[in-house]
Amino acid sequence: MKIKKYPQSHLLITGNNTKIIIDPGYITFEKGFKVEEFQGMDGYLITHQHTDHVDPEKILEIVGNGKVYGNADVAVKLKDYGVEVVTIYNRKPFNIGEFEITPVDLPHFQVPGKEVPSNTGYLINGIFLHPGDGAEAPKELHSDNLALLIANPWISPGHYEKAIQFAKDLQAKVVIPIHFDSRYPADTKEFAEKAEEAEFEVRVLNWGEETTI
Repeated sequence: MKIKKYPQSHLLITGNNTKIIIDPGYITFEKGFKVEEFQGMDGYLITHQHTDHVDPEKILEIVGNGKVYGNADVAVKLKDYGVEVVTIYNRKPFNIGEFEITPVDLPHFQVPGKEVPSNTGYLINGIFLHPGDGAEAPKELHSDNLALLIANPWISPGHYEKAIQFAKDLQAKVVIPIHFDSRYPADTKEFAEKAEEAEFEVRVLNWGEETTI
C-alpha cells in the first residue's frame, strides 16, 4: 500500500489495482493542485464536512460518477452540491476494490466557541488509519500505521503530547503527520524529535511525496 500526501489531510491511497482519495479539501487547490489529478479514482472517503477536508465547490467535478463515502452529516452536506454519498456506519466494514475499509467514529477535536460536526476515521485493511479530525484514539483499536494530526487548538509547537499519546494508544509503529497546512501551526521536525522516545517512526511527507507501508 502506498500513501501519497497532499495539503492538510488529503491523501491518495494506492494498492495493486485500487486507488482511493481521502479528504480532498480546498487547501489542496489553493496550493495549486488541479482537480484532474484526483479524478477517476475507485472511491472517495470523506471524514467530515469541514471544507479543509472536502471542497464543496469542487467535489462534484472531482468525483464525477465515482462513489463517495461518508457519514450522515457528510451525505446531507454534499447532497446540496449534487453529490450522492454512500452513508457509512461505525465499525461496519465495506470494500472498495482490494481494500476493506472500517469506518470508525471519533469525536472531532473541540474548537473554542464553535460546534463541531460528526467525524469518521477510516481503517484500511486493518493496517492504516486516517482519523479525520479525531481528537483521541478509538477504544479497542490497533493500527500499525497512522495519519496523525499534529496541529489543532490543543496541539501546538512544543506541545505535542496529545498527538504522541494518540499514536501510543493506537500502538502505531509508523506515523505520517497531517493537518498542519492551514490555521494551526506545527513544526514537523520538532514533532519528530519529540516523538523519538515514543517508539514509533515518523515519516514526514512533502506535498506529492509518497511512502510504502
